[in-house]
Amino acid sequence: MQKFQLYLFDFDGTLFDTLPSSKYVFKKAYEYLGMEINEGEILSFTREPIPNSYARLGAPKERFNEFMEQIELYVNSKESVNLTNIYDDTYDTIIDLRMDEADLGIVTSNNVPHVRDVLHKFDMQKDFFTVLVGNREAPNPKPSPEPILKALEMIRYRGDKKDVCYVGDSLNDCLAAINAGIVPILLDRDDEYKDAPYTRIRSLSELL
Repeated sequence: MQKFQLYLFDFDGTLFDTLPSSKYVFKKAYEYLGMEINEGEILSFTREPIPNSYARLGAPKERFNEFMEQIELYVNSKESVNLTNIYDDTYDTIIDLRMDEADLGIVTSNNVPHVRDVLHKFDMQKDFFTVLVGNREAPNPKPSPEPILKALEMIRYRGDKKDVCYVGDSLNDCLAAINAGIVPILLDRDDEYKDAPYTRIRSLSELL
């Protein structure tokens, strides 16, 4: 595996198993609108911009802002943090990359306060990551390049973009990386994307 100067990571489904948390959050937010959702669909909600899944379910357009307020309320709850788990390969991979003097960052559609709460829960020191970009820092979601470009701007990266990668668990993550001009790496833990035209890994440890 190529070594990079800067490793940017998606958060949900990449560094942390947030599916149990997402089920809780989306269920509560849609219940607020008086809608029931199938929990089996929620994984797909985490792999596309929220407005897309919201529209696909036929939820009322005029209540979208209310819905997003509920999403943030429940994402930032103690229950959401408690339901979040860390993948077995996350901690050791992050430590080893830092020991190799690589810079690391998190670029997510989630919000940074929640990310910090989860990092604290798992004793991941704040200096592990040079930059954290969430939906407040870059409102246009992936596959827009805006979140990744915002991360590069925040750390004043002036190197070659070929030395920067973005590791994520969805095709949208890879498209965002390509749109930003950096290297996409698809984390395919469950072997879902055998034909994807990107560098594909089954574990974060393959980055080492």
